[in-house]
Amino acid sequence: MFWRIAKTGAPLLVALFALTDCIEENAEAGSSDEKMIQDPQTVPSQGAAGDLVKSPLFFRGTVIASDPSIVEIGSGYRMFYTDLDTRRGRTVIATAVSTDGLDWTTEGRDKGVDGLVMAGEDGRWDENVESAAVVKSGDTWSLYFSGYRDRGNPFKGFPAALFLATSTDGRNFQRVSDDPVLAPTKGWYDNDAIYSPTILRDGGTYYMIYVGHAYTDTSKIGTGGVFLLAAESPDGRNWTKLETPIARPGQFSDWRADGIAEPYLVKQGPGKFLLFFTGLSGERRAIGVAQGATPLGPFKFGSTPIIEPGARGAQDEHQVLAPAAVLTGNKLTIWYLAANSKEMLTIGKSEGTVPSVLGASE
Repeated sequence: MFWRIAKTGAPLLVALFALTDCIEENAEAGSSDEKMIQDPQTVPSQGAAGDLVKSPLFFRGTVIASDPSIVEIGSGYRMFYTDLDTRRGRTVIATAVSTDGLDWTTEGRDKGVDGLVMAGEDGRWDENVESAAVVKSGDTWSLYFSGYRDRGNPFKGFPAALFLATSTDGRNFQRVSDDPVLAPTKGWYDNDAIYSPTILRDGGTYYMIYVGHAYTDTSKIGTGGVFLLAAESPDGRNWTKLETPIARPGQFSDWRADGIAEPYLVKQGPGKFLLFFTGLSGERRAIGVAQGATPLGPFKFGSTPIIEPGARGAQDEHQVLAPAAVLTGNKLTIWYLAANSKEMLTIGKSEGTVPSVLGASE
């Protein structure tokens, strides 16, 4: 949810920063053809735990690049991310491919957005779309995304529900329905919005961890805020929500004091699952990792961030959030949303080894 980065005096309930400001700041980086930004201010080890090393190369979309979701393909990787349609002032979802996970190339251009794969539809729930989660099973690509209307309550971005589209090539997607596959439950932990899903298919079952927002009606839960929630499905379309949150605001008193958001679930091995996440504390954002024996926990949350903001002047100097991860043996690659002091949004990359990073997180 890139719009939750805006500066505000109130933690958690963050209003959408002006799209015009975002467009102007990101446009200063160059034309839409300049996708990769070389950042001489990046210190590879600054804000990186264990043996993680940050790359000085950052990816930007047509205007921004946010909320990465990574799928391994035969020739490398396909990334899905949030971008902006400047013609309508709406969030959209785009894709890019890479052989090394570092240098990304978009394919095609539609509605003024390079690599566009999903845009909102006028007058419907999903006029704006963002926060993609992609699952590839055989020849079928399933694209889950959050959608919300132009007019929101209490702010733009609320309420938001989860939608699904499918594809056979990873480029051309069709919605399975005009209705969401997962909608907010009145008075519950996701009363106002469902965002940032991460979905893993394991043993024939689909497991989802997502972020629920509850502010305007907390009648069933007492206190609102940002909650980490779970659901499961036999087919990826019909979901059952779990009753108890995985994490809730106030559970921690440190860099996660305001809650945990933007989860990304990865299977490490039999009975071993890693959950990467964003820790929220005021305006501070940092990336951490948790370990669990099942896809939906319970999880042991590491007490130390594994990725924090970088050096002054770096692309990730202001905030780091929304991780996506791939494991190759003990090699760990993490992509993340990087925000600089002007809130220019790009996607960075870091690499390390699982034992070192997990050890540093404890």
